[in-house]
Amino acid sequence: MSLKEKSRFLGIGCCGGKEAREFVTLGYKGNATNGSTQDLKALGDMSKFHLRGFDGFGGHRERALDCLAQNTDFMDFIQNIEEEIVFVLFGGGGSTGSGCATIISEMLLEDRDEEGRPKKIVCPVISLPSSDEAIIKHRNAYQAVQELQELQDLGVGATFFINNDISKDYGYINGTFAKLLDTFLANNSYSDLNNFDESERLEMLRDGGAMVLSLVGGDKEKSVMIEKLTKDGIFAPIERNGVCENIGIIHAGNNDKDIEKSVVISEVGKPKNVFEGYNNGKSTLIAVSGLDYPVSHVSKLGELAQNAYEERQRNKKQSAQKLGNLSFMEDDTPKSNMQEKKAPTKLDMLRKRMGK
Repeated sequence: MSLKEKSRFLGIGCCGGKEAREFVTLGYKGNATNGSTQDLKALGDMSKFHLRGFDGFGGHRERALDCLAQNTDFMDFIQNIEEEIVFVLFGGGGSTGSGCATIISEMLLEDRDEEGRPKKIVCPVISLPSSDEAIIKHRNAYQAVQELQELQDLGVGATFFINNDISKDYGYINGTFAKLLDTFLANNSYSDLNNFDESERLEMLRDGGAMVLSLVGGDKEKSVMIEKLTKDGIFAPIERNGVCENIGIIHAGNNDKDIEKSVVISEVGKPKNVFEGYNNGKSTLIAVSGLDYPVSHVSKLGELAQNAYEERQRNKKQSAQKLGNLSFMEDDTPKSNMQEKKAPTKLDMLRKRMGK
């Protein structure tokens, strides 16, 4: 069975549903899940689950627990997924996706083999909001990544961090990601020299941490390939700390004239494994997994949310000032009609206490 046949794509929320549709179009098994019937209808003819009673979370991702508890049919479906590889796609800024996806990922990791490892390879795909989006979206994404970090201890697989700062054309970003991952999963090129086989690709997906991909013409400059992989492509810029578990390269031709593995290693760090294949046609595929999560990039989103919140609080305090008295209204009052309020005497106070 091919990796394509072993894979299922779960699109949670509006963003995740659109991403899952890209893979369904390419022939993969996939489902979309949302509380909004309008969003589900917009996805056309693909398998869908309607989260009844929750037409969006209104920015409150904590509502995911109540939503999933009340939609038992969807929970039963999750528990009965048979595919070995499950990609959980969602928008980090959206409340439905970011709220439900981490819980669903944890559920999928519960089934263990005899050695205590998860039977399924669960790969989250989180689309990070752009820098100019609302405070709530930055906060939601930040909290979702915190929860994904906790899942690393449970054996979550490779995580893909999509960087929406690179373009406002989200359709382009979704399509590019689908093309990259499809090339990684379904490539069947072969050569007498060496092949990047399916077991090696499974190893890359099983390793936790961030994963990035690039697919660039084999005649392009090596610097272009590296920049697309590490900072200028659709993924969040990688951490420059040399943490890396696996590198996979499928060269465009029957040699490494397009790019040497040493060039990739110098940029991402010395890995545990280097897998190489050849004869990929006109383009060179580079994949790196086991990277640290892009904490620097996500931290910036958190800082934007914190700064925007503090600015809002300052503005609220300034706008809460009450109207004072106008001095000219007092000046125009005739002196003879004004009575000076005297402080109560002790007798006055005594009478008050006595009720007189």
